[in-house]
Amino acid sequence: MISIRRPPEGFTLAQLRTFACVARTGSFVRAAEALEISQPAVSNQIKSLEISLGRQLFRRRRGTTPQLNENGEEVLKAVLDILSECDDLLTRGRRATQKVLIRISVGPYLRDAYLRPLTPRICRECPDVEIELHPMKSEARSMQLIENGFIDLAVFAVTEPTLERSAARSVGELPMVAVAPPGTKQRLSSGEVLLEDMQFIFPLRRDIGAPWARSQLRRLHLVPRTPLLFVEFADLVADMVEEGQGIAFLLAHTVSDRIASGHLEVLDLGLQPLRRVIARSPKAPEIAKKVEKLLIETLPSHQHSGANTGKLQPVP
Repeated sequence: MISIRRPPEGFTLAQLRTFACVARTGSFVRAAEALEISQPAVSNQIKSLEISLGRQLFRRRRGTTPQLNENGEEVLKAVLDILSECDDLLTRGRRATQKVLIRISVGPYLRDAYLRPLTPRICRECPDVEIELHPMKSEARSMQLIENGFIDLAVFAVTEPTLERSAARSVGELPMVAVAPPGTKQRLSSGEVLLEDMQFIFPLRRDIGAPWARSQLRRLHLVPRTPLLFVEFADLVADMVEEGQGIAFLLAHTVSDRIASGHLEVLDLGLQPLRRVIARSPKAPEIAKKVEKLLIETLPSHQHSGANTGKLQPVP
């Protein structure tokens, strides 16, 4: 029994591949074409391999195709095992360098304010991870995508939890404020304007935000006479309110500077706080737990008021 598990001096992997190719094609010419090298190079590699092993591997007759002799048949079995193990090793090496795709669904505010600046840290601490961002969907659609594994992480704000949903994790409260242009409270108290006559602007997509906005207005016993306006970007909504285009319901921490500087005025409507929620798919890669942890750490510290589990009504 010939054993060549440990190649002797001068023995190369290229020689083994060439030998196997000649044995498979039955021709030095076809082997050269398959390997994209010259026929003399094929002949030289086979000759060098035979010298290293100290025996001939082919029966050679002028004008006929090379045929494996008894030694060649035995060596070929060992060579195929070696090449198979080498290919497996190379494949495992390539798999190790592939990126793990983490698909995250977020609203535009979280995307720009938290996930974007967090991305370099994720890449540094999780070098095998690649982030793919997806737009926020409705509650039913988001949770369906999470549970089916089409989305790995979803981050959004919600009202109070209702039914239990194991994939959703609450990570803190978010105070809400109703903001208006400076002087609005005085105009309201004097009767110059009525709250119902003002334009209400919400920093959400209409398909996601309309049910939430209507429920909040019903709770406040407000029936606006002007159709609700939905603008997806919170900073743009704040700009519009500053310019006197209406009033808006916004997260308190996103407009605290504008309120402190007097550019916006808070209306005392007693808005309910929201909760920040992260939902992780049970089918998500294991590294998604690390990405989730980094994202939670990045959120403003005043939001970290606890961790609950529940099915929730999202407001991105």
